[in-house]
Amino acid sequence: MLLKTETYNQQNKFVEYCRNGKEISILGAVPERLPHYRRLVFNGFKDALETTFPIAFQYIDSKIWDEMVYTFFSSHKCSDPQVWRMPNEFVDFCEAENYGEKFTLPFLNDLLRFEWMEVEVYMMEDIEYPANISTTILLQSKIAVNPEHKIIKLEYPVHMEKPFDAVDKKGNYFLLLFREKETGRVQFSNLSILFAFLIENISAEEKTLEEILNDILYLFGINDLKMLQTKVFKFLDELKARGFVLGSLKI
Repeated sequence: MLLKTETYNQQNKFVEYCRNGKEISILGAVPERLPHYRRLVFNGFKDALETTFPIAFQYIDSKIWDEMVYTFFSSHKCSDPQVWRMPNEFVDFCEAENYGEKFTLPFLNDLLRFEWMEVEVYMMEDIEYPANISTTILLQSKIAVNPEHKIIKLEYPVHMEKPFDAVDKKGNYFLLLFREKETGRVQFSNLSILFAFLIENISAEEKTLEEILNDILYLFGINDLKMLQTKVFKFLDELKARGFVLGSLKI
């Protein structure tokens, strides 16, 4: 049901007050109580971010963390109506404000994005699993994988190192995140650029494993097909044991 215009306006005034703390007249509100409401709203907001980003909260100086959170709270108008997605806008906000450089935290963007992606994968809508699968991984077939996954690229290995230990290890890192079907738990797997390419192409379900391996030979300048096949099958078997690779798609 649509709100009446005046009710909508009063609610917006309350939201603005909670955000910036500037005095404002709100119908039916007791002025002396408004600061308490603002404090409660902010504490809930802050707790939500600290729960979503426990590693960042632990390692970033508390004064810097509080400044980032308060500035976001007081100046950013969240666009997504789903409260659980609010931390994603915090990640985008921190990147836009260039806080990593401002506070000499080069790993900041990667760390926030990594922690948010765990939540996003855990909360993502169910995706139908492939049907008609052979549990054997076949070279001449397309490979079926858990569809509830994401691959992200990072500059700092925040998924393997403590944040400040990762600063001197800037490079290209790829991380696979997927949700276990039975438990909903999110698993991680560090990927080389070659294996990231492999998983992305397998997930597209457009080429057989053999065709993808031929692409890898060409693109990565590899001459030893047998060695490549051995490493790829070992990698896929490991992911199959963890519930990510499901087998081969039957034609």
